[in-house]
Amino acid sequence: MSTRVFFSVSDGILTISLDDASDVWAGLPDGMRVLDLRIASDGRSALALLDPPAGGGRVRNLVRITSAAEVVWRGELPQAGATDAFVSLDTDIDGVVLASTWTGYRVRLDPATGRLLSQEFTK
Repeated sequence: MSTRVFFSVSDGILTISLDDASDVWAGLPDGMRVLDLRIASDGRSALALLDPPAGGGRVRNLVRITSAAEVVWRGELPQAGATDAFVSLDTDIDGVVLASTWTGYRVRLDPATGRLLSQEFTK
């Protein structure tokens, strides 16, 4: 029987636990608080929308993190301007990552790589 992994967020801090109630890791991915969290389709990793620092320029604040607390990718932003960050996170039925950016783009990201699949300007 495989060990189940649990991801949770409290006050912006991500905790990764195993089903035996042992904590694997707790902290701030990339040093940023977690605003939103979605379990990835594999059930052993999670997608995290992080709170970017103010005035941070282009911040790739959407990450996929493993059960070992390793960031495996940072979501690719559209090439729209000098300042941008992700502001929302969702997934579709196929596991494709859907996100919106501060500059007004709705994007689709490859769930395995975080690479930009498509973008649409919505403002």
